[in-house]
Amino acid sequence: MVSKSTITKKQIKFREFLCSRGAQVLLPTSEWELIRFDCSAGVSIIYCNAKGDTKFTGAAQSAWNAFVSNGSWQAGTKQRRKKLSPLTKTLLERDGNLCFYCRWSMTDGDRSIEHLVPVAHAGPNHISNLVLAHQLCNAAAGHLSAMEKIRLRENAIGENNV
Repeated sequence: MVSKSTITKKQIKFREFLCSRGAQVLLPTSEWELIRFDCSAGVSIIYCNAKGDTKFTGAAQSAWNAFVSNGSWQAGTKQRRKKLSPLTKTLLERDGNLCFYCRWSMTDGDRSIEHLVPVAHAGPNHISNLVLAHQLCNAAAGHLSAMEKIRLRENAIGENNV
């Protein structure tokens, strides 16, 4: 167990250690928090109770151990999942996670909803007229007619199977 006085003495150097490895040092939210920081594991905290005992949460223990032993530790980047809309979830269940055009897998960041009959051509905003596509594939299809979009898809599928 690490004592409060040990952490307090090394607090400034530990904060510098965290920042130099990509963590964001945050302000404490209570008198019991000695150090609070954000990293890929989420918010991590070193607490101290009234008796002076410390408690580590999240990645705080591994960061502290690396700090005192001159070991390796990186905060990493926090991956935030994009919350999917009910419509996107429905389309994923119906069609899977392959782009309508190129048939390659999509990530949350590059997925978009495509209208087969464009809204500009009076296409309905109904699930029967919607598919999922990469943002770039969707942009390339632009305001083509439904038939032209299907030809675009067939050409892309043919090229991928060659």
